Amino acid sequence: MFDSVYGSRTVRVLFFNVGNLGTHALGHGQLDEALRAGLTGTPDVEARFARLTPMGRITRAAAHRRIEPLARSDLDFAGLRWQVVQSLRAREAVRRELRARPADVVHMYSHTIALAMPGAMGSTPVVISTDTTVRDWWAMPAWRRTEPYARVTIEPSRVLERHALRRAALVLARTAWTRHALEREAPGVRVVEHHPGIDLVRYRPAPRRERARARVLFIGGRFTEKGGEDLIAALAGELGRDIDLDIVTHADVPERAGVRIHRLMRSDPQLLDLQQQADVFCMPTYGDTNPWSVLEAMACGTPVITTRVGGIPDMLDDGRSGVLAPYGEPRALGETVRALLADPGRRAQLAARARARCETHYDAQRQGPRLVELFRETAFPARPRSAATPAG
Repeated sequence: MFDSVYGSRTVRVLFFNVGNLGTHALGHGQLDEALRAGLTGTPDVEARFARLTPMGRITRAAAHRRIEPLARSDLDFAGLRWQVVQSLRAREAVRRELRARPADVVHMYSHTIALAMPGAMGSTPVVISTDTTVRDWWAMPAWRRTEPYARVTIEPSRVLERHALRRAALVLARTAWTRHALEREAPGVRVVEHHPGIDLVRYRPAPRRERARARVLFIGGRFTEKGGEDLIAALAGELGRDIDLDIVTHADVPERAGVRIHRLMRSDPQLLDLQQQADVFCMPTYGDTNPWSVLEAMACGTPVITTRVGGIPDMLDDGRSGVLAPYGEPRALGETVRALLADPGRRAQLAARARARCETHYDAQRQGPRLVELFRETAFPARPRSAATPAG
């Protein structure tokens, strides 16, 4: 059906990514990996990838320098300054890429680097991909502001956001939670729920090795915001005795009995081994939208315990493919982890459901071709067939 309308014309796509934001936020880099896996073997698409380069001294100062005493009341508009600087840099970078090599469509992630793009969206269709809105990210319990003027400071960002969303040819939402938020913020915008998926050939279950104690895995660059301290407190009595806790982070976390700290990059084979060998993956996060680490654990057949934050309930099918716990309650979290470790039958059931959900909803080999269809539809809109002229 699709080919009969749009044909098999090659679509040229520029994927422009904000890039990694340091060791505290590695998810942006994983997007390119997922897209490449999804486009492997997909015909009639010419893809190239670009991203923002690191900030220079002047742009870094403009984006990050605290402005006292305004910063004490959250009135130095730090978030807005970062968004404006990054989106202006992204606009110029995209223009350079298109001058060097034209594209039929530009895919931008995330939408915060597209805030300065509306004026440039007329010549080449822009598809914006995002996992949250400005308001919902600001409202995350991990960094929700309580200063009297805090809500006022995000309004300029929301205005720019709505303008960019309305000028985009298409907006891709990672989860249903994201789609509903986008439709609320910018009514009438064309929003399609689409996740790029992950490479299920790489992330897959593996036989577990015998060991003396149960093993729990935590992954998170933002250690505190992702609930790392809560997890240590929740398991304090069992660590080194009944449970070993593997923590993958670049944060400064002290060693202690039963806790092993791993400083690993995403491509390290040891990280995949940890994901496949853990009895439970636990990330009681306060601030996430659709974390890659949760999805990777699901694909590896490792039971997941995480929190009802952002679009995570959508990923876990509202608790049918993993355990959803309240954030900020270490005692209850400890009980949840211990109960799951003591129930191998339930762990096996959750692992099977999680893998099955990945195969139906998050397989990059399926999601890639679907994305290319959306690109073709956006780049080459089908013309309605004219009515046949009656014979005279």
